[in-house]
Amino acid sequence: MEREENELLICENQIEFDFSSLECEAEEESTLLPEGFLTARNHDWIEEEVLFIVVKEGNELGKESYNLDICGKKMIDWVLIAGNGCEEKVINVPVDIFSTLKTIETQKPYMAVFYSSTPLLDKHTFYKVMDYFCKNGMNALALSKGYVFKSEFVKNNDTFVSGKVMDFSQKAFYEVNNAKALARVSKYLYDKIRKFHLDNGVIMYGEESIFIDADVEIEGGATIYPNNILRGQTYVGKNVILDANNIISDSIIAQNSYVVSSYIEKSKVREGASIGPYEKLINQEG
Repeated sequence: MEREENELLICENQIEFDFSSLECEAEEESTLLPEGFLTARNHDWIEEEVLFIVVKEGNELGKESYNLDICGKKMIDWVLIAGNGCEEKVINVPVDIFSTLKTIETQKPYMAVFYSSTPLLDKHTFYKVMDYFCKNGMNALALSKGYVFKSEFVKNNDTFVSGKVMDFSQKAFYEVNNAKALARVSKYLYDKIRKFHLDNGVIMYGEESIFIDADVEIEGGATIYPNNILRGQTYVGKNVILDANNIISDSIIAQNSYVVSSYIEKSKVREGASIGPYEKLINQEG
């Protein structure tokens, strides 16, 4: 999708990245799922019938660790992506989750509860959990980090005692509660984003030193050399060459342009232009 030549700045939320395309990896096998269990192909019912609830929780990374940046998105936003399409509700961490759920008014038959500290939760795992829950006619299900309830069960009962905990995916429910876990998850997501762009025809040299935020859009045929950082809602056009050592934030790099060793923020590099080395563009066109 090429940008108009007179378009200078990318506005907030202009780029809508489809993260479902990042979720096409091989399924993790779980010894707890029944043999022969198949995921339903049509999941429209999930979007119509599930209230997707995310609990904001702090940990040793800070009281508001749910707002920590991971690859250009807040940690909690990664979790909310898994419930995209469902009615969603964010709540503060409760003293008693079941009592808090009883105060929530909803017409949805099911309530799925997840936590802000599991940013690797994806739609595929969420759907798999809901398939299992409904296939087995359950009233309540305890996950390694979260719950699923029938709304009627919550309404008609005062307490809930969790039994067996189901582990659908160790990766999806991996908890980010310290600096080491944050670094591990960031690396995983950066690798996943790079793979997405490589599959779309973006050429990368020294890809381990290239860091691309989640909402960056890059056309196939662009070439990126080592030590490039692409942040925010940046657009990189066809046949662009990003030579080594650039930091580019919330900017448009039009097709056929060349950038080397420069800092670019909220700016536009014109089609066919050459920028750098050692240039700084902030709120301007170059």
